[in-house]
Order: sequence, then C-alpha cells, then structure tokens
Amino acid sequence: MPAHHTHLCLVSAQATPNLLPVLDEAWRPRKVVLACSTQMKQAAIALRAVIQTKCPGLTVETLELPNAYDYAALSDTFLNYLAQHPTEDIALNVTGGTKLMAVAAQEVFRAENKPVFYVNVESDEVLVLGQKAASQPLRAKLKVHEMLRAHGHTVTTQEQPQVSRELRDLTARLIDHVASAGRALGTVNALARAARDNPALRVELTPAQYDSRSLSDIIALFADAGLLRQTGQVLVFKNEEARFFVNGGWLESHVFEALQSLRAQHEGLTDVAMGVRVSFGGPDARNGKSRDKNEIDVAFLYRNTLHLIECKTANLAQGGKGDDNKATEALYKMESLLKLGGIRTRGMVVDYRGQLASSEADRQRAQEADIAIVSGAALKDLKGAISRLWLAKGA
Repeated sequence: MPAHHTHLCLVSAQATPNLLPVLDEAWRPRKVVLACSTQMKQAAIALRAVIQTKCPGLTVETLELPNAYDYAALSDTFLNYLAQHPTEDIALNVTGGTKLMAVAAQEVFRAENKPVFYVNVESDEVLVLGQKAASQPLRAKLKVHEMLRAHGHTVTTQEQPQVSRELRDLTARLIDHVASAGRALGTVNALARAARDNPALRVELTPAQYDSRSLSDIIALFADAGLLRQTGQVLVFKNEEARFFVNGGWLESHVFEALQSLRAQHEGLTDVAMGVRVSFGGPDARNGKSRDKNEIDVAFLYRNTLHLIECKTANLAQGGKGDDNKATEALYKMESLLKLGGIRTRGMVVDYRGQLASSEADRQRAQEADIAIVSGAALKDLKGAISRLWLAKGA
C-alpha cells in the first residue's frame, strides 16, 4: 500500500498500533487524525506529543467521537468527516478503539471505497483489508522512553551506564559465587544503604561483621574495584555512584550488559535502558508534580513490546511492610509496572539470592501474573534464560 495523505486512527489505551505506521517512512502520512472518545482524550494527547516529537511538520488533528458504544452516532461522525474532506486521500487504521467503534468506522470507509488497514503488533506487520497481498512489514522502531510517553507517562531520568572492565570482572565473580555469597552480599547491601544517609558516605561495621571472613572477602572485591575503602571497622564509599553500584546496582548493570550483547543476535531487540524513572499518568493537574513515581531497573523493547526487569540482591524471604515478605512486595511492584506500556507489557524479576523461586505461593502468584523469574544459579546463564523466555521465535 502506498503512503496515504491522512491516517484516521482509533485511539485506545494501546498506543503502539497507531504509532508504528506513522513513524515508518514507507507508510508515513502527512496528517494524522486521532478519533477519540471522551474517555480517551488523555491517551490522544500523549499520542500526539510523541508523533509531533518524532515527526516534526506532520499535522495531527483530533476528531471527537460521541458515546463509544453508540453505533449510529459513530457512523454519522465518520461519514460527516469524510464528507468534509471529499478529495483527501484518507486511510483508516482500524486496529484501535472499541470493537463497535472499529466496526462502524470500517463499514463507513468500505462503503466510501476508502482504504482500511490493520496493524498486527505480534509481528510488526500491516494487513490491508480487502486485498490479497501479503502483510507488509513495519520498520519503525520505538525507544523505551517513547513507548512510555506514548502511553501517557512522564519519564524523568534514563541512564545509559558505562561499565568498565574492572566492574564487569567484579560482577562476573559475584555471579560465579551466587550459591555462597548471598548472605555476605546482603550485609554489604545493608551497609551501603546505611551509608546513603551519611554525608561522607561512611558506615561502621559491627564487631561481628568485622570478624566475618565471608564478609571481608566480599568487601575486598568491591575495594579492589575502587568502589570503597576500608580502614579498620569503617567503610567509606568513593562516591554516590559507587555506593549505588555496591547496593545492588551491579546486578542491574549485569542485566543491562547481557541485554546489550543479545541485540546482535536478535534483530527485534531494539532498545535497552537502565534506571528509568517514570510516573503514572503524567503530572498531577493540581500542582504540576509527578504522581506515583516508580523506577524501572532495566527495560527493553523487543518487537516494539515493552519488557521490564526488577533486579533484587536483598534477602526476599525477609519481612516487608505489613504481613508481606519482600518477595511478595517485589511481585506487587512488578504487577503495577506491567500497566505502563499497554496490555502486552511483560515483566521479570531477577533474584540473586534465590528466595523468590523457593516459595510455592510466590511462584504461583508470579505465574498467574505472567511474571518470569530468573533466580539463584540460573543467573549464570542469564542471556540464555532471557532468550528462552522472551526472545525465542514465537515467544
């Protein structure tokens, strides 16, 4: 199908099907009309913002729809719009909207001999309805922050870390000793958290901690990498970045690096981001401040589907807030994050110490929520685990 002057898109909570044809140079129109109900006005605003940022000069208009479930009123709205633009080359993207909205729009466009197409988000292909031609691939690729913004969220920070060889070697050693280093690493986590509240990033070991051989070995690894120094029972971290790395940031970096290396093997893996801070629903209209802030440890796009990973080095068997343990809290958080990028968003918890996978109740909860778990010794083949769970053909 050649590029058309105008795409009329049916706005829904899923932004991707409307966005991809607009961003693809082979399909890009000169104007986009976002047909939206009252309930979808904010979604249309978010979609417009991304389109205008990515395609400067492209005209974006809004077509307000009546009740999304009033077939006759919907049909009249689409008929009136076409009547107002009799000579304009307009194609309907029928992928979004309510089912009734899509049926009404499609019947009107077909009656007026206007082209209709459907976006298969599973394969990033476009099917032109009423034609025998095969589906045509879409080559537009989104970034993580674009996907989040297209779904109406505010992204405030996105880190792309530069990891040195020394830090990679350190991380590899921690992964190699995943079966034995967990308890000592948990103590180091607690010490790093305590140091955050000290302006000098300084923390003192207890006598028992000072006498622990396993803890000394782990501290020595971080000291040899230049992240901290130990003088007697006192630890001083080099800077806040070093303290964060010791406090579990090393696992986030490990996951980030694993995904970056997988990009060469999987064409559909197009963007990887770490430390993405995002607020649900954009700014609060009352005060302009962001609401419900969350941080995503690692995020990536595969076939334009958002994948989110939480990285945990703490003891998830410990009690959390209320009656829940930290493992349950981690699953609760991931369930909330899965709302960020549409219904196809996928989630994973990477658990260094392995407690999450040891609980039948937590495993069942993760399975019901379609949250993948990579835990304990499985981290030694993290790339293989991610490939099997998410990147295999047809996954």
